[in-house]
Amino acid sequence: MHQMKHQNQHLAFFTTHPLFQRHLATDLELIQHHLDAGDRVTVLYCDAELLACDINTYHEPGQCFLCRKTRDIGLSLLQGNIQQRSYLRLTPENRAELRSMQTTFSSTKELQHYTIDNFDAGTAALSSIVSYVMNAELDLNEHQDLIKRYLLSGVMSYRSVQNFLREENVDKFYIFNGRMAIVRAVMRACESEGLQFTIHEAAAGNNTYSLYDNSLPHSIDLMTRLIRENWERASNEPEERLKTADAWFQNRAKGVKVNGYSFVEQQEQGLLPNNWNPNKKNIVIFNSADFEFMWVGEEYQHHIYQDQLDGIKRVIESLMPYGEQYHVYLRIHPNLAAIDNELRPLLALQFPNLTTILPDDKTSSYALIQHADKVITFGSTVGIETPYWDKPSILGGKAVYQHLGSTYNPASHEELMALVMQDNLPPLAKNGAEMYAYFYSTFGTPFKHYEPKNFFSGTFNGREPFANRWLFRAFTAYKCLTPESLQRSVNAHYAQSTLKRTLG
Repeated sequence: MHQMKHQNQHLAFFTTHPLFQRHLATDLELIQHHLDAGDRVTVLYCDAELLACDINTYHEPGQCFLCRKTRDIGLSLLQGNIQQRSYLRLTPENRAELRSMQTTFSSTKELQHYTIDNFDAGTAALSSIVSYVMNAELDLNEHQDLIKRYLLSGVMSYRSVQNFLREENVDKFYIFNGRMAIVRAVMRACESEGLQFTIHEAAAGNNTYSLYDNSLPHSIDLMTRLIRENWERASNEPEERLKTADAWFQNRAKGVKVNGYSFVEQQEQGLLPNNWNPNKKNIVIFNSADFEFMWVGEEYQHHIYQDQLDGIKRVIESLMPYGEQYHVYLRIHPNLAAIDNELRPLLALQFPNLTTILPDDKTSSYALIQHADKVITFGSTVGIETPYWDKPSILGGKAVYQHLGSTYNPASHEELMALVMQDNLPPLAKNGAEMYAYFYSTFGTPFKHYEPKNFFSGTFNGREPFANRWLFRAFTAYKCLTPESLQRSVNAHYAQSTLKRTLG
């Protein structure tokens, strides 16, 4: 059979996260794949021009140096020729626009809805900043400078990539993740120019990565389709498929580490709270970090409650008149142990029908699920694990698994409370939970050139794509030994000189 000849293409990359080795390695893997196919590759990078980014929030000169050094080492390991240059390509009109941009806002909502053409610049900045400060409720005054610098950096990236695409004939653009400020700017620039883009992310294991064409990988509809398709592809091996899904659930319950950690490894299997009363209807709420998905886009905005705290309070208050029948247990996510601004308001909840379980408490999350009457979540993975353990799972917020048929998805507080108070509410079919578990056990494309040692490190074409370890140690020593006031002064001066250099 005659094989079609490969049509050479021009691919563009923006290496935005060199210090996240797994994601730099995926950039390198994809570049090498296209070089091997005879394609032309252009790599754009930041040459210390971004005023804020996700690996150097406060534009520290030492971090800039490590980033650039690591990027250069990584790109030097490629076999083949690439074109590489700074991403920055601003016209005088662009610079004038940036100098006159709005950078102060009266509310988070106003910032959220701030756009430049098709670029949701405010939401993109929020997504980066709340991930850094780990608080979905951003103090605009406290973080005014950071908001300004992320907005300027996002719009600089947006206009520069637009200009690059208008001057160069590019067939497709690759970027990482797409959720946060700089990468979303690149994604929106591609959309504005009608150009195909592919987002890369981590996948099921250390040795795989995932690709998403012309869509954020967080899209609920997209992920629902991919999960179902992945399940159907394995339909000729139904027993193996179920065995893989079962192992995913069982391993999580046992505290087996995935990507270097387990949230329950310090918990005591089977342990329930001291005041657990099996004669009551015990409702268990598992919270999660609002900041992780809050600013992905509209589809993740809370639809019933203002936020998780509001939802938790209203559920407890609605059950107060039935204190003899119902008791609520709030399991605070172990990941929030050191995040004071998320923890404090949860600990302030004081109700006679509530028991709060601290993040580092030895109580077993899986014992809570298995003995609960019903489980309420706001996006936590527990929401899709619960039906596997034959318990009703009720969603109080949005989740990537909500359309798989294994969770109750009320549209109002009244609907949610009717489910909570319904006697003998049956768990929904666990098939959707099994599809989810199978997907997160198997999806992704295997690396060919990158050999991972673990989730965080490995070698590319036989060498580690990272700057000398002594450079990192020297920077760590500077961070530890230099007074914070002096570091802030150095960073501010460096940011000011960068601003002058980029905007004139």
